[in-house]
Amino acid sequence: MDFDRSKHNVIKYLPTNNDENIWSMSISGIGFQSIDSKDSYPLKGHPIGYTFNPERGRIIDEFALVYIIKGEGTFSSITCPEKKLSKGDAFFLFPGQWHNYQPKPNIGWDEYYVTFHGEYFENLLNKIVNNANPIFHIGINDQIVKHFGEMLDCARAQRTGFQAVLAGIVMHTIGLIYSISKNQDSGSASMQKIQEACVLMRENIYDKFTPEDVAESINMSYSNFRKSFKQYTGIAPHQYMLQLKLSKIKDLLSSTDMSIQDIAMKLNFESADYFSYFFRSKTGINPLSYRKEIEKQREKAQKNLH
Repeated sequence: MDFDRSKHNVIKYLPTNNDENIWSMSISGIGFQSIDSKDSYPLKGHPIGYTFNPERGRIIDEFALVYIIKGEGTFSSITCPEKKLSKGDAFFLFPGQWHNYQPKPNIGWDEYYVTFHGEYFENLLNKIVNNANPIFHIGINDQIVKHFGEMLDCARAQRTGFQAVLAGIVMHTIGLIYSISKNQDSGSASMQKIQEACVLMRENIYDKFTPEDVAESINMSYSNFRKSFKQYTGIAPHQYMLQLKLSKIKDLLSSTDMSIQDIAMKLNFESADYFSYFFRSKTGINPLSYRKEIEKQREKAQKNLH
């Protein structure tokens, strides 16, 4: 079963601020693109300097990390001959170096990306990335997808200090990629299936997506999927999906002004009353009280700063 991810496409370019001088790191862009087999690449919405013709390639003046979670394509650069890309591959782009990458026209791909610069990143990546082959075959990893989701949420909210938070998440993501590659820890074929399932659940959290749908998407029978999922994660797929929903509810309550009714509808609860019951049963507090408590904590933190 395939799901339309195009509605989730995000292309976000960010302002810099004085945090760059403090942290020696700055994040300039973050996004997710779902490229269908018929789509042109890259999607529209990128400013001049970032968009490019895949036939000619481009040069940018900063670093970038791209993570492919679906599909196939190719990558090449001035220091790297053309190589194949497939789901689970991450690669780095270096400032001032010509490069070219694109999905296969008859297949497409889903990609997360983040662009960044700063002395800290420069010192690190020049030591851990081989320019002759900047591709890391790390497999599908739910934690990395989670980090990209956190970066997208942070970029949307742009609260005070968001650049520092983004830089920290990028550093954590790079560290995780490095660790997986060193330990060759992408996992067995069965583990990769479960990682892929976790990513599908996370990516389709706003859709009417059931554990049975997940099993079908990764070509497993539901009974085998449920058994393997519980073996690797310790909980059943349905419980994992509820945990994801609870985490997203907390995020929406604390970082948006959405009404309880709108949040319930967005996450496909049958009613606002059931939504409130679900939240209270998991946290011991109703959604409005949770939001008020978060606001109190935020106000207290702001007062302490002054």
